Amino acid sequence: MLIEEEVGMNKEMINKIIKFEVKYIPKGSKGSTQNRLRFYYVAYRRKGIAKGLSRDQCLKDAIDKSKKDHPKFEPMFDKGFFKIPKKSFFQKLVNRVRCLTKR
Repeated sequence: MLIEEEVGMNKEMINKIIKFEVKYIPKGSKGSTQNRLRFYYVAYRRKGIAKGLSRDQCLKDAIDKSKKDHPKFEPMFDKGFFKIPKKSFFQKLVNRVRCLTKR
């Protein structure tokens, strides 16, 4: 089944939504992780619209994907437009322990 059929939107409408939203994720230099984040966001958002996911969740998924290859990556995005919850101290601690045990 096509995404357009699932959400009752045509492809043009979906593209307009994504084009509007990706403006709030600044471009980086050619080949940068920031540009890869934008690419991932568009892909996750296209599927996320069909699944009913929020733009915030799609961006969080794209950031998580980007950080798998580049753990120190600090994404740039409009924090007024996207509402990504910050990790709690406990979540950060668990992630740090996992990183240390992988070595």
